[in-house]
Amino acid sequence: MHSFFDLVGFEYKKLFKRKGTIVSLCLVVVVLVLLSITSITGTRYWHTIEGISVFEAMKLDRKVIRSTAGVMDEKFIKEAISQNTIMISNEKNYLINDYGRHLKSDAYIKYILPYEKAVNIINNLYEVNIENISTDGFQTFNMSNNKPIDTLRPEDAKGFYPIIAQTSIEYIKGLPNLSQNEKEKHLEMLSRVKTPYYNDHYGGYLHFARRLKVIALILLIAIAICISPTFANEYYLKTDQILLSSKYGKNKAIFAKIFTGVTFSLAISVATLFGFLLLMLFIHGFNGANMAIQTINIYSTYPLTILQTSLIAIITTIFITLFFSMCIMLFSSLFKSSFSVVIVSFLLLFIPGLFNISTKTRLLYQILQIFPAKATEFSNIYSEYLFEILGFVFTPATFYIIFSLIGSLLIMPIIRHEFKNHQIS
Repeated sequence: MHSFFDLVGFEYKKLFKRKGTIVSLCLVVVVLVLLSITSITGTRYWHTIEGISVFEAMKLDRKVIRSTAGVMDEKFIKEAISQNTIMISNEKNYLINDYGRHLKSDAYIKYILPYEKAVNIINNLYEVNIENISTDGFQTFNMSNNKPIDTLRPEDAKGFYPIIAQTSIEYIKGLPNLSQNEKEKHLEMLSRVKTPYYNDHYGGYLHFARRLKVIALILLIAIAICISPTFANEYYLKTDQILLSSKYGKNKAIFAKIFTGVTFSLAISVATLFGFLLLMLFIHGFNGANMAIQTINIYSTYPLTILQTSLIAIITTIFITLFFSMCIMLFSSLFKSSFSVVIVSFLLLFIPGLFNISTKTRLLYQILQIFPAKATEFSNIYSEYLFEILGFVFTPATFYIIFSLIGSLLIMPIIRHEFKNHQIS
């Protein structure tokens, strides 16, 4: 065992001596910084006025939203409807010009922003024309100029949560190409959703979810560059014959290389993903952890809080990086150039992202979802379309984790066999 970890230590020394490793890790850090900056500058805030920074505007928005933090019960919904009624009854709250009638920012801040989450839910829940509902893959929005809340009275808040449950059930039943087992799984999850919801500011978690795919792809690019030479460099430098003829060459040395690649990939994945979440929370606030995911998307059936969805997304992405790193080392054992390994790895990363397959062809659709470009999207991790195998239904996150584990274990002996038995030139 001592000799094995000596070999691992030697592999890590070689890994960090490569310029590609240092450059790749610096790239990850730079992207983290850029994503942090754009999470502030790339967002519109209601308090944005001349002479105030976007960071200060963000903090003021957060302060107003947090002023009503608490349980989103019937009383809270009534207040949201009442405040909206007061707002629309006063024409001074609107600016009328050649382009139409527009709500003033100060009116929105006063009447809507403190109840924004409830107002958004109401406008999605009571919308009769489903074409008015839009999504960015995570949040749902009502794009109509005539909002349903404008027609409601405070007493309409009664039965708010039963209506949400019924709406979610009808949504699931109406989704095309879902099997009966999938629908039953959704209904079972929906029965475990806790109500009433909690109202708070969740900006940190929202920005993390929106940028997860970007940071995951940058992370996978860095891993590909760092560990692509693991076996290929031995071929290129013609040290493979020396390594394989050494005392531990055909067993421990090979597993030491695999162990190094896996632990390195897992280490930078954990550090990057958890670090990015903490960075978003540090910038935008640690609030909103116990809010239900339904406060963002009322059609979601997952019985999870926003904190839970973020942690599950991180864990899922870590397992995806594990499987991807095993694929890279497999390519490295097959090709005699690390450049070829990187090219093939990049094709594996980016080509699937260019295709969109209809859910009508479920098998092809689900095969495409397994590739990293799809599997690291927050909306795909919590997709309505589940994975069904032999009558067993799995959520995407569960399936990705199981697939990554089994796939990694199956690839490992192939890597050993390819390097151990390749033709030495």
